[in-house]
Amino acid sequence: MDSFGANSVGAGVLSRSIHSLCRVLSVALLAALAGCASETASPPSAPTLVLAPAPHGEAGTVALLTHGWHTDIAVPANEISGPLRLFVHRFPGATSIVFGYGKRSFMAAREHTVGDWLDGPFPGRGAVEVSALRTDPAAAYGARHTMTIDLPPGGAARLSAFIWRSFTKNGAGQPVEVAHGGFAGSLVFMAVRGYDLSHTCNTWSAQVLAATGLDIRPAGIIFSSQIDAAARRFAARPPGS
Repeated sequence: MDSFGANSVGAGVLSRSIHSLCRVLSVALLAALAGCASETASPPSAPTLVLAPAPHGEAGTVALLTHGWHTDIAVPANEISGPLRLFVHRFPGATSIVFGYGKRSFMAAREHTVGDWLDGPFPGRGAVEVSALRTDPAAAYGARHTMTIDLPPGGAARLSAFIWRSFTKNGAGQPVEVAHGGFAGSLVFMAVRGYDLSHTCNTWSAQVLAATGLDIRPAGIIFSSQIDAAARRFAARPPGS
């Protein structure tokens, strides 16, 4: 084969390789966005109940919820402290409040168009979606999608403070609500930090856990598999294990 032919074959292989890589990257980027607006199950009905907050210095636990490319943080209602308890009163009867971060235009959309997906990888305004559970997170999401994490002393209070700082506030100091979420009862609020591929839903989940005092480094965490791996060493162990 002459050099031109060899170069042509090499160029063809390179072209196909680049095309395949671009397809993989595109799917990954779009999946990352899609996950940052995943739906959660609607909580079952329950009597109205407002749980008393745990002592300020208590360690506590949270649940990292993984569904697809997306993660949320489920916080027991009685561990939420400070102004974040607004949401305990906003969702009476909830035993856990679920917080998840994502791109505002995607999270607030009633239906997702092709344009929403194509716009996904590009930077945009951020949002925090808030929902509630009236059952154990593992029962709502499935045990294999739920990781219960033990927090260090004072971790629950630091977690509440970090999540509260994530919300854009109005003149009265209250979170700015922009839309209903992907299912009945969930709400979407403006976030202080914008969304981009260096700060996804999973980056935010890692920042929440790091704020509690856990040795987790959020920088570089983009996908759910990364935060899952980083948090697994802090997972609560069943008694006797």
